[in-house]
Amino acid sequence: MTDILDERQKTHGDYYRTAGIAQGLKDVMRRSQNWSEMDDTEREALEMIATKIGRILSGYPHEVDHWRDIAGYATLIERWLTSCTASGDGPTHRPAAGSPATPAPSPVSSVWPLTPEEEEAQAARRRG
Repeated sequence: MTDILDERQKTHGDYYRTAGIAQGLKDVMRRSQNWSEMDDTEREALEMIATKIGRILSGYPHEVDHWRDIAGYATLIERWLTSCTASGDGPTHRPAAGSPATPAPSPVSSVWPLTPEEEEAQAARRRG
């Protein structure tokens, strides 16, 4: 375990410093005007992005995986919102944290960009 933690510190930075940065960002987000307007999935994605930002600011800032993970979480939400729009459903307003999660209208198998074939298959499913 020590070897793993030592290796992670090189890319993720000091855990305690990273946690402080990430929690500070999350605190600002939770106090924002629109926090309660967002769905659990949107809030969780933003919190995960804040964690990745904490790693960038505390650890090795040029670690590609940190940036890729941020793009992945943003892509999950973009796909979910696009799916809601395509199905005619808007994201569900949930006034308080802890409410039951709203399932995405269609499952997404990966956070990474779709291949052209996957995009066409999704478009075909939406067309019916």
